[in-house]
Amino acid sequence: MVNLADYLPNYYDEVVEMQQLMAAEQVIFDGQGDLVNRLLLNRFVMTADSNGLSLFEYELKIEVTAGESLEERRSNVLLRIMPPQAITIGYLRALVKSLQIPTTITVDSGKSSVKTFSSATVITPEQVVRLRYLLSVYLPANLAYVISEQAKTENALPLSIGFAAHTVVSDQIGAAAVIYEEV
Repeated sequence: MVNLADYLPNYYDEVVEMQQLMAAEQVIFDGQGDLVNRLLLNRFVMTADSNGLSLFEYELKIEVTAGESLEERRSNVLLRIMPPQAITIGYLRALVKSLQIPTTITVDSGKSSVKTFSSATVITPEQVVRLRYLLSVYLPANLAYVISEQAKTENALPLSIGFAAHTVVSDQIGAAAVIYEEV
């Protein structure tokens, strides 16, 4: 914290009026120092508060839905302002990891597709929306993508697996017909 009295010239050390004036201005300066500090922090997405993020969202024309957390809003702004970079599978995986989206990414070059796999208990719907946006913006147009979620389910119904066959053989002998049936 800055003490204004430390910046006074030495000849004011014995002047009581100047010491009282500095003490009164110190209170105002400390209050303004917090505002100046907040103004500085709001210039960066990672340290911005709600007011700072709203400025970024206004400039980037990002619509905010009610109930979005500060971290979701921060991620949406970051997705829009990231600098262009060559898209490699390593970069894409690092990007997804830095956005804290819990998924595994695999590329099937034969089918020209990218597959993501996540556990439904870990990934949130907001993260799926973010992942979908990321894949649709960063992947080339000739690559398809599939977002898969695995969920554990339990079924109380009995499962029956079996095999059934029905065979009918008919043969004509003379005037009488013989039919063999097997079930």
